[in-house]
Amino acid sequence: MDPILDGLNEKQREAVLAADGSVLVLAGAGSGKTRVITHRFAYLIREKNLKMENILAVTFTNKAAGEMKERIARLTGESTSRAWVRTFHATGLMIIRRNPETIGYPHNFVIYDADDSKDIAGSIMHDLKINTTVYKTGPIMHAIFRAKDNMITPGEYEKDAATEIEKVTASVYREYENRLRENFALDFNDLLLMPIRIFRDNPRLLEYYQDLWRYMMIDEFQDTNIAQFQFMKLVVSRDRHICVVGDDDQSIYGWRGANIENIYKFKRDYSPAVVPLEQNYRSTQLILDAANNVVNKIPGRMEKRLWTSRSGGEKIGLIETMRETDEARVIAETVRELSAKYKNSEIAIFYRTNSQSRVLEEAMLRANIPYRIFGGQKFYERKEIKDVVAYIRLIINPFDRQAFERIVNIPARGVGNVGRQKMIAYAKESGISYVESLMKSGEVSGIQRESVRKLNDLGQVLFELNQSLEQITPTNFVKILIDSIEYKKYIREFDETGPDRWENVEELVNSVKEFEESGDTSEKKTIVDFINSITLHADIDDLKEEEERETVSLMTIHNAKGLEFPVVFISGVNDGLIPHSNSRHSPEQMEEERRLFYVAVTRAKDKLYMSFSGSRLVYGDLIPTKPSVFLLDIPSELYDEIRTHSTYEPQRRTPGKGVGKFTNPPAAPKEEPAYTYEGKVGGAEKGSSVSGMDELKPGDRVRHPNLGAGTVKSVSAKLMQIEFDNWGLRAMGGNFLSSLRKIEAK
Repeated sequence: MDPILDGLNEKQREAVLAADGSVLVLAGAGSGKTRVITHRFAYLIREKNLKMENILAVTFTNKAAGEMKERIARLTGESTSRAWVRTFHATGLMIIRRNPETIGYPHNFVIYDADDSKDIAGSIMHDLKINTTVYKTGPIMHAIFRAKDNMITPGEYEKDAATEIEKVTASVYREYENRLRENFALDFNDLLLMPIRIFRDNPRLLEYYQDLWRYMMIDEFQDTNIAQFQFMKLVVSRDRHICVVGDDDQSIYGWRGANIENIYKFKRDYSPAVVPLEQNYRSTQLILDAANNVVNKIPGRMEKRLWTSRSGGEKIGLIETMRETDEARVIAETVRELSAKYKNSEIAIFYRTNSQSRVLEEAMLRANIPYRIFGGQKFYERKEIKDVVAYIRLIINPFDRQAFERIVNIPARGVGNVGRQKMIAYAKESGISYVESLMKSGEVSGIQRESVRKLNDLGQVLFELNQSLEQITPTNFVKILIDSIEYKKYIREFDETGPDRWENVEELVNSVKEFEESGDTSEKKTIVDFINSITLHADIDDLKEEEERETVSLMTIHNAKGLEFPVVFISGVNDGLIPHSNSRHSPEQMEEERRLFYVAVTRAKDKLYMSFSGSRLVYGDLIPTKPSVFLLDIPSELYDEIRTHSTYEPQRRTPGKGVGKFTNPPAAPKEEPAYTYEGKVGGAEKGSSVSGMDELKPGDRVRHPNLGAGTVKSVSAKLMQIEFDNWGLRAMGGNFLSSLRKIEAK
């Protein structure tokens, strides 16, 4: 028995056996592409007498890379500790770490995440006296990131700048790159751009890696950007042993820099052997028929048609309601009905935009169904975690201005914004690091004596830890740091959220400990390795098995990519949501919206529901809406009888014509009693809106538009518990504050 080739279907085997030259594996949804990549990796090792490190396999998430390494180890019986199975960014980082001098950087450079980059931009805009009321930091940084994705330099951007916003962006972009270099820092884009620069400027180094990586494979090729394509082009330019695996039908990240043209360009430039994987191992044939009919409407796509041995299947459930609140309620009721057959973890509810989650969350709360939002605020984005990480970054790289600015007065050391800027200027003028400037703060004019003492003490702590980076285990390093700066005292007294924030810091220490004990324990890990690992952390790596078991998953369709569930609800299948209203005037964006809907459909294994409403609240106004045009592309025989939950009837669907239109407009909803900030309206209770958790305390009476009146039982950092008169005890997050009204005592 051959463990590598046996068990593969005909096309999978063909892709594995196509060892040499250029290969394009067109992997349809659920067609076993990871199986092909890992078996092909193992086949190359066996048949080409290669070592693990001779194949570069690149993917987009740490989770996918880890899964691939585990499968390769099982297939080959060899350790994958030396295998180059990594994300693009991790691969780029390793190249830079090994060759920092080629770009004029020291070994202890740091990596900035998106928030760090925005902080830099904000500082630059302040220095350049740019009106931040007119020009926002977010859009400017988005434009800079897209420029870097497309390998456009500051000079090139400035040359082509035509509008005022482009000229402002050009000035920020140029200074942003200067700041990165001053701080010996790189952003995420640089992890792709710098390796390209290294290879182009150092032919012998490129030749070294070409000798090392004799074969290359790229997963999710439809999601690559221009820089990633250029990186591939350099690596394989000599031998051209390159296999890319992707699906143009699943290219949904154009807004994030992905370039669908890459997969078409690869086919044109490399004349590869094309192997289509069309057998789906996930969904029923009925679900695949629906998906095929949606995506077939895209002109110029690579021809493939998904099929499965799972013939037939349950028809698609259609849910139609008058309001989106009714839609969410019916979805929750349907989930309850399904509980006899499916676990909560087997059910997912998708939506196009994050704002759609509110009504779904409230419906789940009312139905007492446990749920989780996939893609909410990340652990490493919380203030207390970013504080400690900034301290560590400054220790690793004493020239890190962003880290210095964040922590110099945390805990308070009597250094305001003016004093902070004076210290930055002093360090730059003196040509010293920010850590050294702390120890020489007495030479900075305007810094008070007590502050000088605290700053000197801080500088000494950071200097000593810098000297011990390699000697102290990561866990002890973080504990020593936290104790030395008295962070526990500071954060516990920060505000009423202090105790919960401290628990997050404790969890950070746990995370460091788990990292320290993970993987190959014979390999010594440092705090630098930990910081790199959390910087490269990807959204999809945040799924926790215990959460998956206990809860229904709510997520955007974009976040659903790469996942699968026995039961899927696609909510808000209305024109203006899917396809999104922003895509109406762009054929390319409309095609991406169609691919996005295709991705949503193909996540379902056994049962698929689609829901839409006749009206939706938009900025406080009730607007009539229509079903999505994509519903019309699915033959009517694939739908179950429509479930109407409203006071009006939809037009009957004509066979073969898909979903019909509404014959009657939605009836006007009954209005809730109004509340004003002043008190009474008619005979209603006096009340005021709630804008912050600090406005509530146990015993307060509140009213929720759906759950009615209730009494606050407890309030913590993130949650409040409210005993509703008619619905019992409910835990609610801060995102529900805008819905609450505080009832004044009579």
